[in-house]
Amino acid sequence: MCKLWGILILTCFHPFMGRGSVVTTKGEIFLVDLIVHRYPHCALFFVRQSRESEVGNNLLSNVVKRVKVSSYYNAVHSSVGNLSTIKFSTLVENYNRKADVCKLVVVTVDDFQPEFLAGLKSSISPVYVPMVKKESDFWIWITPQPPELETLLLSDFLPAKTKYKLGLTFTPSGDLILRSVCFYCDEGLPRIIDFSSERPLSFNFFPDFLLNMMGKTLRIAFPAIKSRIEAKAPYIGVNNAVRGMWKTLFDEFLMLKFNFTYNMFLSMGKSGSYIGGGGTGLELPNGTWIGTVGDVMAGKADVAIITGNTNKRNRQVSFTHSFFDISYLHFITTYGVRVFSPAALLWSFDLVMWACIGLSTLAAFIIFKLITQFMIALGMDSSETMSFARRGIVSQDNWGLRHQIFFVMTSYLDQDCVLPTFTPLRSFVALWLFFTLIITTIYRSKMVSLLAFPVLEKIPTTFEQLVASDYTVGFIKHGDAAYNTLAASTDPVYVTLVKEMEIITGNGLECLERVVEKKYACLAFAFSTIYLLYGNLSDADSRKLVYAPETTYAVFMGLTLEAGSIYKEGFDRWLSWVRPFHLADLWEMHDMYYNVRLPKRAWWLATNQTDKLEHSSAAESDDLTLKHISGAFYALAGCLVLCFAVFIQELVTHHWSMGYQKVRLKWRMVLLMRNMIPHREKFVI
Repeated sequence: MCKLWGILILTCFHPFMGRGSVVTTKGEIFLVDLIVHRYPHCALFFVRQSRESEVGNNLLSNVVKRVKVSSYYNAVHSSVGNLSTIKFSTLVENYNRKADVCKLVVVTVDDFQPEFLAGLKSSISPVYVPMVKKESDFWIWITPQPPELETLLLSDFLPAKTKYKLGLTFTPSGDLILRSVCFYCDEGLPRIIDFSSERPLSFNFFPDFLLNMMGKTLRIAFPAIKSRIEAKAPYIGVNNAVRGMWKTLFDEFLMLKFNFTYNMFLSMGKSGSYIGGGGTGLELPNGTWIGTVGDVMAGKADVAIITGNTNKRNRQVSFTHSFFDISYLHFITTYGVRVFSPAALLWSFDLVMWACIGLSTLAAFIIFKLITQFMIALGMDSSETMSFARRGIVSQDNWGLRHQIFFVMTSYLDQDCVLPTFTPLRSFVALWLFFTLIITTIYRSKMVSLLAFPVLEKIPTTFEQLVASDYTVGFIKHGDAAYNTLAASTDPVYVTLVKEMEIITGNGLECLERVVEKKYACLAFAFSTIYLLYGNLSDADSRKLVYAPETTYAVFMGLTLEAGSIYKEGFDRWLSWVRPFHLADLWEMHDMYYNVRLPKRAWWLATNQTDKLEHSSAAESDDLTLKHISGAFYALAGCLVLCFAVFIQELVTHHWSMGYQKVRLKWRMVLLMRNMIPHREKFVI
């Protein structure tokens, strides 16, 4: 039966020093001092290579007795048939939720075996949800064989990939040997550092050796996103980035903090080279990864940049908690054209306002009718009370419906009105004139702005408005992440958007060109459109673009590293200072202006394309033209048609009335003649 190394039980101890304890060995004294005085806030882990380990068993039992810890787990690697049969008392997630801030891990190694170190890594410090972190927790490696201590600390497996580590062994006389590893102190190579066990309490046995990398060259994988970073093939040499805001981050910020160099290369593709590569991270059917995530997993890159954080990627690599860059999907349109329409005469009020004016007019006629009916019922309908006056001349005719209609229409048009003489009617007429004064004043003030400065066509500002509009939508597809996210949405707006939008590959310049030329909306990542704007469009065309305020699918991008990378803590700490000071925005604008815009202008000047250097296109004139007041002419034409119709109606009515009078007169003459001729008498013979 083959032997498998696995974890049986994992123990963490919360230490406190008991009174009167006597430490018997120098190793125990040193460990108790670390646990009680130097790192009392850390939980203690003991991991033994085997149950038969004399050093591990004695050290474990004696230290536990001296510090009087409350044990939870104990880790022992031994030969077992099936690790799945081991019953743990709690879940890792539940432990991490209640665990101390840090852990002090003591590992006893009797015999250097790579299988033991690999099993230890996969057990307590896996890629996803580790119980002990390699990048921030403190590790103490103890071996009874002094010659193996250096080999153990420099191992390519777990010790070399733990940031804070301390090696401990014993001389034949019982003296302690304490050693650590400075990763890059030997001109970028590791160096063994010796410590003395007798140090003051202020001494740090776990220094951060990565504060100065001594010129270490980091391998950095990047995707094919020129708006953020650009380097030239074949990607050789150090500090080889040509331009981009991420170049500024490394050259002017991180390199100054950590003293390292870098070599940037395009992420690998399916062929195993950068040819056909440039992706961020894709899992192939066989389980392997390509792109920046695949380069980090395969050990080809120490750091990857411009890589979004997803659930699947979280189980393979780690991401810094702080992010440097952010991008999102947005759409771009152009300003609406000026709308010249006869309907501008109606735009001063909305439909509700016009409906209220109509109802108010109808209410006025009803009130007029009620007042006149009450006058008739009370017997006050004399010719004097029912009459009306105009310009001081009192008419003997009654103020009937025809005059009421004339009064309402002239009050709206601010013309001379026919006013009634009866006091109740005159009181309501005064109130009505005040009402029409307010309405007409508002209408005129709005009409001035509508005629002099016509309204612009309304453009969509949200995705819902975009889908409901008659705009054609183009989508610049850079990778599959954004498209797959939109396609997976069940929201009706995005379902319709994905169904109707055009897919544009390549750099996407044609998408912005269509926006300038016709009713077209371009949907893309913000960093792509900004790069195209600065690198290809003229200032005149750039000023025509309108960025919609609504966005979707925000992507936060920090650094991508190997799970538990020793670089994560330091990079995370300094990246957290970038966003509060808006350095990313400043570096982006600096790069776009000096490295993208100015070379574009220089090339235009060299090729005599001076027309593209104009800052803006010819602005439309604000002088009043026939288009501005076309509504008045349409209204005049409408009035002429109405007048002609009324004239025809009056003419027809007049001729019909005259014909009727003639026929009536003829019949009267016939009847009169019949009455004048006497009837003959009839005689019967």
